[in-house]
Amino acid sequence: MLLKADFHIHTREDPHDFIRYTALELLEEAARQGFDVLAFTCHNKRIHTEELRRRAEGLGILLIPGVEAAIEGKHTLLLDMPYSRLRVRSFDHVRKLKQEGGLVIAPHPFFPAPKCLNGKLRENLDLFDAIEFSHFYTRTWDFNRRAVEYARRMELPLVGTSDCHRLWQLGTTYTILEAPARTVPAVFAAIRSGRVRVVTAPLRPLERLREGLRERRKRLRERRGVLARRVRTVVSA
Repeated sequence: MLLKADFHIHTREDPHDFIRYTALELLEEAARQGFDVLAFTCHNKRIHTEELRRRAEGLGILLIPGVEAAIEGKHTLLLDMPYSRLRVRSFDHVRKLKQEGGLVIAPHPFFPAPKCLNGKLRENLDLFDAIEFSHFYTRTWDFNRRAVEYARRMELPLVGTSDCHRLWQLGTTYTILEAPARTVPAVFAAIRSGRVRVVTAPLRPLERLREGLRERRKRLRERRGVLARRVRTVVSA
């Protein structure tokens, strides 16, 4: 069967980003768009619950536990791995976790940001099952190109994701995969064997501007947080 999937989604429950919609609201929109498989991947927090799993199942969606973890400072998608049991901060920790199963995806690996994997992907290539093709690009501005070429050379599958932070982003880029069943093992096997296809379209200029403004606001909030922590440190000294 063919399944419509997105493996990189953030919701209001994310401790790092300001997001307006809840996980339940995202599920409703995903069902409306005909998604079959999703993973909520909030920053350094696994929000998967039995309530969410049941609600997704009722909507015909397989919900895979996930997290976008900061591993040695680099964003890494961990799917169906017991992240909450350990403080996973190194790629060696991920290797130990992966002995119990799960799937590891390299998100936006070659984008020009300190949080992106870049050289760490090459150093730890044995860990990664797939490389992300992000929704965040235009016809003239596209950092996915390096990811596409690298995936081809390393013979790794590409999976399309929305990296959703706004509801309108859901469905801009996604994955169609071929699996015999809508189960976690079947989905992971389909990815590893390359039975996947990226469905995508470049953002329009207005959408690109909107994304750029969001990133600028995010950086300002981060800087304010750093300044506030420094002030508290000075006051308490």
